[in-house]
Formats: sequence, structure tokens, C-alpha cells
Amino acid sequence: MSVVNNIFSMETNKTDSTVETLAMIQFSYGLPSFILMIFFLFFIGCSKIFSNSFYRLIQMDLLVNILLYFNTWLAIRIEMHPMFIPALKFIEQILPGLLTWSKYFTWWFMHIQFLSAAILNVHRISSIFFPARYEKFWARYYFLFGLAFFIYSFLPSLMWFGFGNEVSIINGTLSKKRNSETLAKATKVTAFFSVAYFIVIFVLGIATSVLVSSKIKTIQPLGSTSYENIGRKLTKIALTYCFVYTGILMWTVLTALNTSLNFFPSFIMDVNQNLLVFSSDLMTLSLPYILMLYDTNVRKRVFKPKMPQLTISNNFVFSSSFHASR
Repeated sequence: MSVVNNIFSMETNKTDSTVETLAMIQFSYGLPSFILMIFFLFFIGCSKIFSNSFYRLIQMDLLVNILLYFNTWLAIRIEMHPMFIPALKFIEQILPGLLTWSKYFTWWFMHIQFLSAAILNVHRISSIFFPARYEKFWARYYFLFGLAFFIYSFLPSLMWFGFGNEVSIINGTLSKKRNSETLAKATKVTAFFSVAYFIVIFVLGIATSVLVSSKIKTIQPLGSTSYENIGRKLTKIALTYCFVYTGILMWTVLTALNTSLNFFPSFIMDVNQNLLVFSSDLMTLSLPYILMLYDTNVRKRVFKPKMPQLTISNNFVFSSSFHASR
């Protein structure tokens, strides 16, 4: 790219075989996963078996991840490929400022993605402490939680103000202005929140597993091996989910540290954007597969649609190991 006063021409990108190969890999798993997320968004909303409020939160999480994934292509991925630059230029001509905002939303989505994931754990914990009231509460207020998450996710950006990257057409050329000071502040703030979010999601996951295991033991005969195994499985699921979520969080932290310490080798920095995308995909695209692996209701409906429907109680739900783990 040519650089003039921190302004980059986006039209001088050259084809990079490594970037192209990584993009093909991302597209090969990303497209079917993206379609699967859209399918589950409507599948869960159209079946009476998924009337429990937990599934409304699942739908909110799916919607967040669908929009996030789409935004990563618009904000990050497409501009890496010279053949698609004319399409971005056309978008900027038709909707000036959209590409700038899409880059801003890469920060915004990190916060709402955490909240939409963490609230699933909070839902499961509330079902333990308030078995008679939690369903009515969540069914009534889940939309307000979503609205609060939407607003909150803008607040961290008030700590640095402005856009880190601004896209515009200058003298007929699609260009990107890089605001280095803003980016440095944004990266540090995001790293701080990433660490905090990791701690919170980890604690929530462990707490959910411990509380559910204790609940199982109180309602089942002591010494029941099968239920002890369930408790261990819940702990494994919670820890696995925490590991999945730390993908993008930990890479964000490492990237922030690298701005000061420069410990990444040059070949890592050359593909840093792609590595960031891979870590993001680890979290963003995982929910449909976790549902199919651990959610009994989903698995039976998807793979055995002719089986009798299960009845979901408004009391503590043990229909799915995944529910308890989240």
C-alpha cells in the first residue's frame, strides 16, 4: 500500500497466495456454519418444544453471531483481496461511511458477543436459585436485556473517541485513514475488557457446573454413579466452552501486548488479520455445533424429527447437559 500522512490506498493491494489460501479455508467452513446459524435461528423460533425462555436467549446469541460474522467480511476480510476492492468502492459510493462504521463495529461486537454468551450461564444459575420464578422473569425481560446489551456495547468506545480506521473515497481512490493514537487506545481498552470478560465467563462456567452438580446430588440418591458422571460432564462442557470463548479474547490481549513489546515474529504480523479472524470464528461459529452435541432437544428434533416431542417444565430443566453448562 502507498502511504501519505497515514492514509492508505486500498486499491493498490496485491494478491497474496497465503492470504488467498487462508481465505479459502475460512470460506470452506464459514459458509456452511453461517447457513447453519441462520437455520437454527428460525428452527428454534418456529417449534413449540423450544418455548422455554432459554431458547429466546439462544436466538439472541445466534442473531448476534450472525451479524458479527457478516460484519467481519465487510470490515476485515474482503479488503484483503484485490478483486473485491471495486465492490467495496461501490458500497462506499452508495452508502458513504458504512465501511467506517463496519470497522468500528468490530470493537462493538466483542462486547455484545460476551454479554449474549454470559447471560446463558446466568439463566441456568437463576433456574437453580429461583426454580418457580425464573421462567416468567426471563420470558418477560429477555428483550430488555438485549436492548441493554446493545446500548452498553457502545460505552467502552467512549474511552478513546473517534474511529480507528476511516474509509472514504479521496480523489477517486478508495482510501483508508489510520488513526494510530486512537487504535492504540482502543486496543488497550479492549484488552482490559477481554481479560475481565474471560474471568467472568470462566467463573460463571465453573459456578454453573458446581451448582448444577450439587442440585443433582440433592435430588438423587447419594452415591449414584450415573449422576456423578453427569456432574463431571457438566464441568467438562463448561470448561470447554470457556476455552472456545477465550480464542478471540486471548488473541486480542496478545495483540495489545505486542504493540508495546513487539514479541510477535514478522511472519505472524503479516497474517495477523487472518489469525484474528480465525480466533473470532472459533467463538462466532461454534454455537450450532455445541447445540447439536449437547442439547438433547435440538439433537432429537434435527436428527430424529419423528420422535415424540418433549415437554419442557418451568422448573429446573435437565433436558440438556448443554443448558446447564451454559
